[in-house]
Amino acid sequence: CANGIQNECISDLNECVEGVNGKAACVNQATCTNTIGSYKCNCVFGTYGQDCTDNPDDCAGNATVDGVLYPNECIARDKDAECFDGFGTYTCTCSQWWKGEHCLTDVNECERDPPICENFGTCVNLPGSYKCLCIEGTEGDNCEINPDDCLNGTHVTDACNSLDPKAKCVDGYASFSCACGPGYTLQFCDLEIIIYNVLQLIGGTGSDEGELIAMLRDLLKNPSMMKDLVPFMIGLQSRENRTRMSWEVEDMFLWVAYEERTLDLKTDLVGWNDVVLGNCFTFNHLNNTERWYRERASGAEGGLKAAVKLNTAEFVPWTETSSIMTFIHPNTELIFSESSRYNTAPSTMTTIQSKETRFERLGGRFGKCAKSTEEVASYYYDGSYTTDVSFTDATAGRSWVNGGCLRSCYQDEVQKECNCMDSRYPMPADSAPCQLPDRKCVESITAKGDVSTWAGCKCPLPCENSQFDSSYTVAPFVRGRYKCNSYTTKQRLNDSSCGDGDGEVDYAIINVQVPRLMVDIFEEIPAWTFNRILGNVGGLGGIVCGINLITFFEFFYFFFIQLPLTLIYNRYF
Repeated sequence: CANGIQNECISDLNECVEGVNGKAACVNQATCTNTIGSYKCNCVFGTYGQDCTDNPDDCAGNATVDGVLYPNECIARDKDAECFDGFGTYTCTCSQWWKGEHCLTDVNECERDPPICENFGTCVNLPGSYKCLCIEGTEGDNCEINPDDCLNGTHVTDACNSLDPKAKCVDGYASFSCACGPGYTLQFCDLEIIIYNVLQLIGGTGSDEGELIAMLRDLLKNPSMMKDLVPFMIGLQSRENRTRMSWEVEDMFLWVAYEERTLDLKTDLVGWNDVVLGNCFTFNHLNNTERWYRERASGAEGGLKAAVKLNTAEFVPWTETSSIMTFIHPNTELIFSESSRYNTAPSTMTTIQSKETRFERLGGRFGKCAKSTEEVASYYYDGSYTTDVSFTDATAGRSWVNGGCLRSCYQDEVQKECNCMDSRYPMPADSAPCQLPDRKCVESITAKGDVSTWAGCKCPLPCENSQFDSSYTVAPFVRGRYKCNSYTTKQRLNDSSCGDGDGEVDYAIINVQVPRLMVDIFEEIPAWTFNRILGNVGGLGGIVCGINLITFFEFFYFFFIQLPLTLIYNRYF
């Protein structure tokens, strides 16, 4: 049979179904049409031939992109793209950097989520690529590498643990941070929080912080230093603030009596404030002229007696003793922190018997003494504070103290070296008090020792002054039971049966007496006065003259009378 005819050459062979030589009659998606004795292939676009077997490679055609001739558009921009031949066309499989039908559109990698650049790197889009601008301390194409800054070579850095053993190092970017443990702060956990808080309160900044921190650390190690530091800090406060921080008269006294008559706490006692001592209350204060009391009786009947509260619950922890300080001084003078005092213990009656002694010095050609504050270079107390060596200038209406002069010399030296004055002591109104950062400078002046030995300090003794010589006795309160007399104060507080009648155990009684209404006066007098010299010269001259006259007569009598007569007598007899 001819091609396409079968079965005794009477049946047409359907090549579209049976194929030709075991193969499809039409390929490349061509449409097959059966005919008598043959078939016909309808080729799709881009193919040709009897069986549509010819399919030219469209990826090898010519394409012009950006003025450049390429085999196809797929690889014009995306060099990693793949071209797949089609039928009269081609398709492109783009790399990750390009998109679009023919891979001609750039993919913006910087818009990916999550960001392609890690560790806060900045993404810069490029044609067919991107670039990461890494921050300092990171590296890699995507800034994915962050070397551990907590490692110093092969050892973990101890910068976070210089003081804080519980601090943890946290890696950063070209740096590290410290997660501090309880009680520490700052970048490297190298400052105690309590010191940090103090610095914030006092405003320690700049070059003085190192000295402040060292001082505060010493204070943490030795809390007893606080008793010296607190007055320095309190001195920076105004007088009004200092007065408010200390006790009022009602806080200290239960009652006060003079000559066995109760006094008015408001009018008979004058309150004033000292930086170191706090609020003080003076009986017979020099400025309280309308309420002055005279000494009219000696012994217990004529003394000053007071019941004072100690309020030990309010004492700071570093207080070594619980007591009320009592100062005995002339009623025209004031006291300050260095003055002699007597400590009154709780649950006791303290009796002080004082005798006044006055001293009067000549001065002038007999020696140097001062009659007023104007005779010394500096004096800043102005009668407000006194020591045991003092006198009253009646003309000026104020008290002068030798200790005040020495302290004023000290203040002048502090001003010279530190450009400020010690806040614990009086100073001129226009002078700046030394701040806490200046304390080291102030201490260097104190370390020079006794002010009276300084070359620039001239503080003569006062021409007049008084002092009190006192005896001091203490008697514990009698308790409800005999056993309580041998108890300590703490034991008495813990034993309710030892309470006294008023239910108060945290108080004391002070009894100040004069043993006799007499004052000892020591007065300097000239050893030689003009009249005495004249008298002595006259007396001695008379003696000398008398001796000379008698001698003259004796010689005259001997040579001119007795001797001639003796010679004549011996001659004739």
